[in-house]
Amino acid sequence: MRIIISLTLLLLIVSASAQRVTFDDPDLTFSIKKPKGWEVFDDGYVVKVSPSMQDTASTYFSITYFEGAQPYGEIIFEEQLQLDIKPAPTGKTKIAGEPASYFEAIDEKSATIIYTFSKYNQRFELVTKSPITSEHSRQLNSLVRSVKVSKNHRDN
Repeated sequence: MRIIISLTLLLLIVSASAQRVTFDDPDLTFSIKKPKGWEVFDDGYVVKVSPSMQDTASTYFSITYFEGAQPYGEIIFEEQLQLDIKPAPTGKTKIAGEPASYFEAIDEKSATIIYTFSKYNQRFELVTKSPITSEHSRQLNSLVRSVKVSKNHRDN
C-alpha cells in the first residue's frame, strides 16, 4: 500500500512538472512534454525547446520532419549534414512507437544526439544538445521519450 501511494505521488509530481505542447499540421499532429519553465521556439520548420532563450545554442531539444524517407527542398540543416556523413547509427531505440536510430557526437564541450524515425510517410529528426557538464540531460531524454505523433483525418 505504501509503495502504491509513493508511486502515485511520484506520478503527480512528474505530471505537474511537464506540460504537453501540441503542434498541428494539415497531415499530422505531434506533441511533446515540455519541462516546467522551459521555453518553446517554433520558426515554422523546426520546433526547439530550451531552458531559456539564451540557452538555445548550447542546450536544446529540436524536432522537425520531412515528407518521405529523405528530406527535400532548399532547407539545409547542420544536423542533417552531420547525419548524412555518419556511416552507421550509434544505437537503436523507439520513439512514438516506431523504431528509431540515433547518432552521437561528443566532444570536449558538448554532447549532441541526433535521432531519426519514420511515421506516416514522414521522416522525423530530433536533436538534443547540451554541455558535457549539463544538469539538463534528464529533461532532454524525457523530451525524446515524450514525443507522440498522430495522423489527422480529413473529411472529404
